[in-house]
Amino acid sequence: MSEQAAETSYAGCGLSWPEQRRNLILFALCTGTQYLAAPVLYVGITQASLCDRLGADARTSNLPGTLFFAMTAMPALYAWLSPGVAALRRNLGLLYGTSAIMLGILAITLSLSVSDSIKLGMVILQGGVSGAVMPAAIGLLWEVMGRGSDESRRGLALGLAFGAGPLLAVLGSLGQTALLGGDLFGWHFDGLAYPRNFIILFAAGVPVMGLAAVVSQLFVIQPVAHEQPREPLSAVRGLLVGILLMLVSIASMHAADSPVDPSHGATAGSFSSEQVFRVLGILSAVGAVVAFVAHFRSVFQHRILLLATVVTILVYAGNVIPSNMNLYSREALGDLPEKYAGVQNMLRFGFKVVAGAMLGWLLTRTNPRVGILATASIFLLAQIWAMCVTGPWYLVAFGIHGAGELVGVYAPNYIVSASRRDQLRRNMAFVTMLMVPAAPAGYLFGAIVDAVKSSGWTALGMNSTSLGFRLSFLVCGLFILTGIVLAFLLLPAKPRPEEPA
Repeated sequence: MSEQAAETSYAGCGLSWPEQRRNLILFALCTGTQYLAAPVLYVGITQASLCDRLGADARTSNLPGTLFFAMTAMPALYAWLSPGVAALRRNLGLLYGTSAIMLGILAITLSLSVSDSIKLGMVILQGGVSGAVMPAAIGLLWEVMGRGSDESRRGLALGLAFGAGPLLAVLGSLGQTALLGGDLFGWHFDGLAYPRNFIILFAAGVPVMGLAAVVSQLFVIQPVAHEQPREPLSAVRGLLVGILLMLVSIASMHAADSPVDPSHGATAGSFSSEQVFRVLGILSAVGAVVAFVAHFRSVFQHRILLLATVVTILVYAGNVIPSNMNLYSREALGDLPEKYAGVQNMLRFGFKVVAGAMLGWLLTRTNPRVGILATASIFLLAQIWAMCVTGPWYLVAFGIHGAGELVGVYAPNYIVSASRRDQLRRNMAFVTMLMVPAAPAGYLFGAIVDAVKSSGWTALGMNSTSLGFRLSFLVCGLFILTGIVLAFLLLPAKPRPEEPA
């Protein structure tokens, strides 16, 4: 096959331009619904606040978010259960529909006269269900993009989805503040009484996800000559073991942090139950990592995919720095961090609107590697700004950071471009898990602040607290910079899939 013929075989998706345009617009619409429902689908802040209302401690209030990340391994299992291209639309509808049903069940549960422990369990379950279905839906959307559009035309969908999409998240956040109460840019919202405010908030996500389920059935999917058969159970043994060990790790660490009766403590020369559970949790987590690596070993055997994975994990360290950026508000702005949470989120999504449109246009004029380099550089700029600026202008760091978060769009786009179409579903399932190895960086950033404060170090007129936060921003920036250098030096501008054996 000639070079020109090979290029045409790869780049052409086989659909007409009107059909591709339809797919690109539908991709943007589905992504927009996810942004609009962000207050309940981005599991973390809202669920933790509700758990606190239900009388949970901080450890339990973090369980919905923890379980969300733990369940991001499920898309890989779905990819094995239903590998057929013909089932793409059906599976998207099921995933969005499951999310809508879970939100509805939670809203109904909150309205019933049942114990707070039951309501708390449903909140935690909603976090797990969201982690199991939403990343899978996003992965299938990327597969639709890979199959239903030419690479050169994807910038249209990315610009629309991640330019206008964050604007819907801003509207969703505004609605959340109106329901729960708070201040935004000088506007004060009293909010509704509890629990009606949370009931309406979660119930509002039901029609939004229902709309996504309907819209997803309108994609144009070109049939394949031969459907990929389901692999034998032995092919996903490592994945199943990894998921099981990960859940055991979460349960063990939760048990290790649970209060125990002092009378049942460890005797001399013995181990306490807390120590046993903690060791079990750590060993289970290590075992889960080994099992997942074994399952995805074919990804790591492809040089470009391996390098793109390393780059993505390094840059994703920037996703877990916002907590420190918010906590630093006391030093940079002279007031409690909670007073700035609303405006920080508004800036975060607002900047994303402009950046999303510009980056989409940039992709139509350049290549997939530029998308990674551009977003990672913006991420790095946010850390430089946070290190150097104080006073009201410090808040701009959150806007820059929000624009840089679009690396979560352009890193997967690069991996789509480097993937064979028969491996798209597996590779996109793998991409959804890349936040998991980056997550421990958040603990590292917090530990840096605590270590500097406890040591009482000062430098350049900064007290120990300010120095600790700025050092954490520096370390985060070094992670991102390393990813940028590796991408620039080692990743090809236009990746091509490996030839099948």
